[in-house]
Amino acid sequence: MYFSLILVINNQQWLELNNVMAKSLYLTNGEEWFSKSRYVIGIMTGTSVDSVDIVLSKFIGAKSRHFLFSMLYYDNFPLSVNLKTSIENAIANIATTREIAQLNFELAYFFVKTVKTFLEMHNFPIEKVNAIGVHGQTVWHEPHPKDNPKNGFTFQLVSLGAMAQLLKIPIVGDFRTKDIAVGGEGAPLVPIFDYEFLASKEKDVVALNIGGIANITYIPTKAKLNNVVAFDTGPGNVLIDGAMKLLFNQNLDKDGETARKGKLNNAIFKKLKSIPFVRQKPPKSTGREYFNSELLREIIDLGKNKKLPGEDIITTLTHYTAWSVAENIKLFANRNCRLIVSGGGARNKFLMELLSFYLPETEIMTSDKVGIPVQAKEALAFAFLAYLRMGGLPSNIPSVTGARERVSLGIVAI
Repeated sequence: MYFSLILVINNQQWLELNNVMAKSLYLTNGEEWFSKSRYVIGIMTGTSVDSVDIVLSKFIGAKSRHFLFSMLYYDNFPLSVNLKTSIENAIANIATTREIAQLNFELAYFFVKTVKTFLEMHNFPIEKVNAIGVHGQTVWHEPHPKDNPKNGFTFQLVSLGAMAQLLKIPIVGDFRTKDIAVGGEGAPLVPIFDYEFLASKEKDVVALNIGGIANITYIPTKAKLNNVVAFDTGPGNVLIDGAMKLLFNQNLDKDGETARKGKLNNAIFKKLKSIPFVRQKPPKSTGREYFNSELLREIIDLGKNKKLPGEDIITTLTHYTAWSVAENIKLFANRNCRLIVSGGGARNKFLMELLSFYLPETEIMTSDKVGIPVQAKEALAFAFLAYLRMGGLPSNIPSVTGARERVSLGIVAI
């Protein structure tokens, strides 16, 4: 006995159903996804917890060849004071369960509003956007906890389902969990982008991103994927920005002007250099587990006991940031390389000068020189990760994260 089912729907319902079916096809048929150019938005909020970076890019590619991209638009939107405070409370482990649940949705609402504003600013139709990659806000990252090193965990806040429902666009997020599930650090994830778009046949490349935390990708000349090395080096802007807020009530040290006025304090510098993470062998990743408000308060109190001006503390922290990057490159990469710097820290002129001081043999440039605005780099990378996920391609690099296998990072909400 056979039965037939007749589903009666109106034209609008059919269009919506057809749209969902088409988007589902992208998830199961990589060839279909890669058969034409795709417009993908990338959204990034980092450890600095000051703003959100958003890019719109067009990607072209196929499984059989390298990918191409063009970045169409980039903007930066500040976080509200209330949202920033809520995030900082979650990171500091003082938020309640209710507050964390609320923040998960508040971030989604904020990102939805940001996407709509961004597209309206650039007069780009939302219907043309094929996917959105959103990193979410990291509030805890512990890939190898001391009590159970094999069962790592991480938490990036934002409701992917809420964003997908409100924007009617596939949302790709939760990028770190699959890598951690197979024994990886869950970070850094940007190296797949660096490998595809920044590698050189003439010279070893180190791609440095100075966000709240600094990380590098080392790509030897003519490297294959399993030759790529990448890891967090230590603090980026997190200590400098935190000290500027506490000492000068400013969010950052613009152009490094405050640090330039001070003097290096060797006692504090020596204390900072004793933190073991910097010389720890990769794979490694960090956040505010080492470089947090407790460490910052300890450094500031030490400076006050020595009656140091605030400028000296900022100078010393800036030296430490540059030294920690340089030390990692000397130990685990190649100082005779091309160093391509991105992230907010690339705008700190004094910090860039100190990188040259600690790495005199290195050719140093910002990512602007290769067509990638310094503050757009990570958002662009997560757009690329979303692009790969929609086509079902793996995007972690086991030689980087320590994972046991390659996986297609991210969860898709439709």
